[in-house]
Amino acid sequence: MTESEGPIPDIVAPGLAALFVGFNPGTRSGLLGHNYAGRGNQFWKLLAESGLTPRLLRPEEDRLLPEFGLGSTNLVARATPSAADLSRAELRGGVPRLRALVAAFQPRVVAYTGKGVYLAAADRDRAAWGVQPDSLFDGPVDVVLPSPSGLARLPFGEKLRWFREVKRVIDAEVDTRR
Repeated sequence: MTESEGPIPDIVAPGLAALFVGFNPGTRSGLLGHNYAGRGNQFWKLLAESGLTPRLLRPEEDRLLPEFGLGSTNLVARATPSAADLSRAELRGGVPRLRALVAAFQPRVVAYTGKGVYLAAADRDRAAWGVQPDSLFDGPVDVVLPSPSGLARLPFGEKLRWFREVKRVIDAEVDTRR
């Protein structure tokens, strides 16, 4: 598959606890047809160790995410070697589709897997890690996570702290609905 061929399908379902949003699939993910499939990508390990999934999933098991109340999408569908290969206009062009997904499936949390993903979606210049003060899409809690890429310089423990924040927000939402 080349970078201009088909997208990786969104993994969504009604009533998701969290929808994870990335920039776009990396080259390996595009070839395999599964997000976060890069050899050094820590996404699946972060999900398991944060308690968001009951066990470590492989990228090929991504279709199981809705069983755990989770979903996955990207701002841009096409695979590239790096998110730096995407223009700001291309990233902003993915926001209406993301808005439609959020409206249709109503996740309680939208978790951006990288500060740059959130900044592109929000059309802002800066943001802090964690829960954001307002929702981009009128409803869900927005949480900005460090990139799970193995190339991201933050230590695994620091990334895990923020994935645990997603779990905490989900659990708090469940408690308030009881």
